[in-house]
Amino acid sequence: MSRTQITRTAIPWYQQRAIFKSANFGLNLPWLNLHNGSEAVNWLNTSYDSTKIEADLVMIASLGITKIRTWAQLESMYNYTGGVFVENATYTANLDDFLTRCNNHGISVILVIADGKEDSAPSDLDGKFRWDLVQSGGGITVYNNAYTAYVNRFKSHTNILMWEISNEPYANLTWALYPQSLSVTKDQVHSYLQGAYTTIKATVPSALVGFSDYEEEEQTRYQTFSDATNRASYVDDCTDVYSLHIYRPDASYIADFRTLTSKPKWCTELGNLNYYDPTASAHPIAGYNELLNTELNYSAVCLGLWLTITACFYITLMDLTRF
Repeated sequence: MSRTQITRTAIPWYQQRAIFKSANFGLNLPWLNLHNGSEAVNWLNTSYDSTKIEADLVMIASLGITKIRTWAQLESMYNYTGGVFVENATYTANLDDFLTRCNNHGISVILVIADGKEDSAPSDLDGKFRWDLVQSGGGITVYNNAYTAYVNRFKSHTNILMWEISNEPYANLTWALYPQSLSVTKDQVHSYLQGAYTTIKATVPSALVGFSDYEEEEQTRYQTFSDATNRASYVDDCTDVYSLHIYRPDASYIADFRTLTSKPKWCTELGNLNYYDPTASAHPIAGYNELLNTELNYSAVCLGLWLTITACFYITLMDLTRF
């Protein structure tokens, strides 16, 4: 009996099943859900509620999650007065409480210590980044001095997984009105990131320090990590981790990062399309805020993206606060 030779078609890299472990998964618990249909993004000062936080951590720990990412903006806990940041001991104590509770549940934390998505000028203790400071060397020094104080204040918490010096700093230049109104440049942002990275590494040399940003293949301005030239100019000297935010329907929309092995690769925000643009007038593909649809977002995160992402990313942190 003759044997029939079967020709098999190679499976594209983004359809290949990945091997994953529970250690690869985490959760964004970025701020306080008030459990009344609203939430407080600036949650570490007057909005802090240890009872609600403890209940959330109990639930998270019950799911076997041991890593979370949270907003812990310097500007939430340090008054900006006289051109410098000064610790507000009442509010820094809230972060102490949070980190201690996380540690009690075996949870390590990525601390996001700066976020710049605002459409108007910041005010004291509102948690908003002061973009005007990155436009001068003196302003960057003000931030570097504040970060030295911040890190020294909290470095005793051994469950800090990473000091994240900024959430989407480059992407903020494309959709946040306030930095646009100041004409903040990408090079100014890079100078800030480089200064913050160097400052914090000098304070805690063995710690992971860096930033996270948007990544997509359809628009070059969001090829933060996949473009080699951009990585060399704006990324490599100011982060220990390639920390990506991806909002796409499935893995075929993602660059092939398998050969990028110079730093750990994390996906710290993950979900389906996060905008409403049915005619694709402002985006490369039409979107209907699919991440707000539980089934579509589940499909993108669990059935489409994670099979590939966990193969090339060290840790996957899914953002569930958007449901």
